[in-house]
Amino acid sequence: MPLVVGWGALCGGTSIAAEVAFDSYQIVTGPQRETVLTGAFLPDPLLNVAIVGTDEYRNCRLRIFALADGAWQLAVESTLAPGTLFVDVIGVDGADRLLAYADGRLNWFDPASGTEQLLVPINFPYRAGGDGGMPAIDIARDLNGDGREDILVPDTDGFWISTQAVDGTFADPVKLGPPEPYRDAVALGETRSYSETGLNATNIPWYFSRVHQADFDRDGYRDLVFWNKDHFDVHFQNEHRQFNPTAKAFTTNVPFDVDGTYPLMFEYNDENMFRLILGLRKKTRLTMLHALRDMNGDGIADLTTLSLRGRRLGNHRGTYRVHFGSATPNGTAFPREASVSIAPGGRAGALQAAGYSSLWMRDFDGDGETDVLFRDVATGFGGMMRAMVGKSVALNLEYYQMEKGAYPRGPTAKRRIRPRLYPKGAGVFFPPVLIGDLHGDGRIDLVVGKGREELHVFAGVDSPDAFARKPQTVSVALPDDERDTTLVDLNGDAKQDIVIYNTATKPHRLTTMIAR
Repeated sequence: MPLVVGWGALCGGTSIAAEVAFDSYQIVTGPQRETVLTGAFLPDPLLNVAIVGTDEYRNCRLRIFALADGAWQLAVESTLAPGTLFVDVIGVDGADRLLAYADGRLNWFDPASGTEQLLVPINFPYRAGGDGGMPAIDIARDLNGDGREDILVPDTDGFWISTQAVDGTFADPVKLGPPEPYRDAVALGETRSYSETGLNATNIPWYFSRVHQADFDRDGYRDLVFWNKDHFDVHFQNEHRQFNPTAKAFTTNVPFDVDGTYPLMFEYNDENMFRLILGLRKKTRLTMLHALRDMNGDGIADLTTLSLRGRRLGNHRGTYRVHFGSATPNGTAFPREASVSIAPGGRAGALQAAGYSSLWMRDFDGDGETDVLFRDVATGFGGMMRAMVGKSVALNLEYYQMEKGAYPRGPTAKRRIRPRLYPKGAGVFFPPVLIGDLHGDGRIDLVVGKGREELHVFAGVDSPDAFARKPQTVSVALPDDERDTTLVDLNGDAKQDIVIYNTATKPHRLTTMIAR
């Protein structure tokens, strides 16, 4: 039945946000944790829901549902190849294909025949986790900017890349990029080296953080850029939408120590854990390459770094510095001194690779410049006590709006999310924080979990605050894990819908709330 959400006042108090209404549909999934994917797998104007999991006989079970007659109807039921390790979705020629990786083959599932077809052969040292689940790993992405999704698979000595042609075929995989710099190092809490551990669903995003995309020579084609010890390796894209396998080296005067935040997992390996947690140690000072992307809307890539300093693992002050790029005869150059900077108040930056801190770089207000929304778990004493005793994690949100190429000294707007406390028997609740356009008005809305039974929707507004101060309330059961709540446009109406996979219920349930 339809679910109607209440009104929320805008920050100025002079107008109100539009009402959001949802049609709610459920699928009972099963007793085991499964993976939920969405895509246009069937000849249907709406997106479908695919659910993949392993049954008691270790068969990899696939079910595809279509929305018809006011309910999700089972349209396809099949099994994937034995030994399937992970899945994903890729768009090919106007349709979506379910990808499955097994035995060095990346296959796609054909729902018409119920069989798998070879997409590309790629063999890399992936190792399944111990939780028995079937992870979804985002290996499909548009690498060359032609509007078609390509394949990106990490390895310990580079990245396998297969680009998609106009006719939907894929090029033979080629390996680009330098070797993983920490492949022989041992991460915090591990006894084996990074390469011995192998690639898995947890650390593959760390590998992906080393892949940067920028039109380095400004010829209109997006290039692949990697940091290699002390210089950039750039694989230029040509007019045929392929990347040159031979990289060209470029240096920069911008000072930073490492590429990405995941190296902190190795920097702390020799530390005494007791001293690291309590801060009884020398202060860490480390600067990381964070991103290569156009921040000020001038069409030239900019270089962003993150500098962290602190003694305690969960209490590091961070500063983001943006070095605006400029054109040179040979490529793109970045000034040594930062053009603009942001110093958010959150202290979980050193735990970013573990998911305790994150950010969105988006043009929230539509002016062509990149604004930043930070999300940090409250890692102070009060925040940790709330997690241990109250079974909920508090979050800090800070929004910085770029205006005329500069960020303000303090946040343009900030929020503190304090989910409701829960009894001891419940697991720790990590509230979801999501951004997307639920209203279909072209503005980005903010969706956060207030508790296990309530979502708050802060409408995007024409204001420096970016979001309405008073939320609309959506009553719905939420899972403990924030990653099980997502936004996706299921019916193609330019409105994001809410997809919730809840394993707290027995059996598990998938709830889709389609915005009307």
